[in-house]
Amino acid sequence: MKNDEVSLESGHIEQATVSVPVAQRLMVELNTTSLETCTVSIPYFDADTVTVNYAGLPGNQPATYKNFVAIWEASMIPWTVPPLSQVQIEQNSQQGTVVINGLTITRNAYIVGYGVGPDITNICCSSIISAGGLLAAPTQVSISLNYLGTTSLSIHYQTLGGYMPQQYNNWIGLWKGYASPYSTDTPVASVTISSNASEGTVGMNNVQLGINSNYTLIYFMGTERTTAAAILNFNTSVPVTGV
Repeated sequence: MKNDEVSLESGHIEQATVSVPVAQRLMVELNTTSLETCTVSIPYFDADTVTVNYAGLPGNQPATYKNFVAIWEASMIPWTVPPLSQVQIEQNSQQGTVVINGLTITRNAYIVGYGVGPDITNICCSSIISAGGLLAAPTQVSISLNYLGTTSLSIHYQTLGGYMPQQYNNWIGLWKGYASPYSTDTPVASVTISSNASEGTVGMNNVQLGINSNYTLIYFMGTERTTAAAILNFNTSVPVTGV
């Protein structure tokens, strides 16, 4: 692995916004990153119903945390418009299937979203019934590492099209070890998303990151930790110099 590369689960490489002295840069251990995200798909639909498969993060309790699926007649979620229908998930299974009834599906485009909390703004993934095969916006919230230093890190985030992370109180937390959003203590560091761009980069500063250690980054759709949408685990390696 070259000294000027970082191993990323998503394959995304972007210039960091956090300036780190070159002698204090850490590397991510090769093949140690793992990204967990929420997903939603549509295995079947007809003129009256839409069947939806959903999958949350490990440890999620959809009924307890008021998860739901919702559908709009649109190709992108219109965040301020009520859905055609919204169905609560009534079982605490991390993944499952629900059927949205009482619809009239035409040849127009429809979009289904899966929410990890009680509000429309907690939707973190989507799936489209396309009217004309148009390319869809990103279908799930995800995070990746841009740059890693011994006292700071730069994180790239991606939400759904038209989403406003700052207005909806999105944030990212960092924990040492393999952390779960549903049973964690105070994070080592956290940062709020200060932009309403649906995709961007944020930095965490003044963080003491150890070598040969595991860390967990978690992206949240709201202030409550039950609104977790993506988990990124990574292991640090030894510092490198001259890069």
